[in-house]
Amino acid sequence: MKFIDDTYIRETIFKRNADAHKGDFGKVLVYCGSPGMAGAAILCGKAALRSGSGLVRFLMTPSREEIKPILQTVVYEATIVREKSADLSEYDAIVCGCGLGETEEAVATLKKILTIYAGTLVLDADALNILAHQDDAAELLRSRKANLILTPHVGEAKQLLHTEDEIRSLEARVDAVCTLSEQYHCITVLKGAGTLIAQDGEIYENTTGNPGMATGGSGDVLAGVIASLAGQGYAPLDAARMGVFIHGKAGDLAAEELGEMSVIARDIIKKLPAAFKQYYQFTCTITY
Repeated sequence: MKFIDDTYIRETIFKRNADAHKGDFGKVLVYCGSPGMAGAAILCGKAALRSGSGLVRFLMTPSREEIKPILQTVVYEATIVREKSADLSEYDAIVCGCGLGETEEAVATLKKILTIYAGTLVLDADALNILAHQDDAAELLRSRKANLILTPHVGEAKQLLHTEDEIRSLEARVDAVCTLSEQYHCITVLKGAGTLIAQDGEIYENTTGNPGMATGGSGDVLAGVIASLAGQGYAPLDAARMGVFIHGKAGDLAAEELGEMSVIARDIIKKLPAAFKQYYQFTCTITY
């Protein structure tokens, strides 16, 4: 097992060219949120923006029209695109599932994305729940064109693995993250204390984060961070590793200021700039 630490982040993060424009830093599509769960989309979208995305758009489907004014009122910098007019090939990364629900529409749209999208796809929360309940999920995931990143917590991992066994010990967590990665030929991020990332038999453990981050919406923030980094041109594995580290670092900064008991998801977003800045200021400019 390898550890994700400060040295890795400093060696991986790249600086922006002086003549860069927003098109250089990725276009991210967010398929998240539903009536009563608009906050999940907001947290994911804001996290993507604060992590450096050039453009963020929310994918709007008919049954979710009522959350449109909420998203546009709260996340000023993001825009809306309707499913019928959306060209998925425009996007460098897509993140699906945060607060999405498991409606027939959500199932159909997720399957469409899995079938045709060829960029980097981050699946979290209800996207994972949908797949756990679909008979053709394994075939869909294995035949997809996208670079796939799954971000389950332990409960979602158990559903995907169709097991009732506890996944609490380090040994059980390593087995779970490796099994999911091998089963679906993807990068798997198993969230929790010492978040684990697996791809092709390689396992990485995160070294940042604290119990204060065990709060609703924290995972939505992480999904947005990872999608943002993937959209900016980081390799999918680097996006996942850097994403969990910076997310945890932002959580540590929030806990340092507020105390672990009082951290909420929006506090993690507020600390993302400071978390990135620590490492960005030591990097060299790279032409890409």
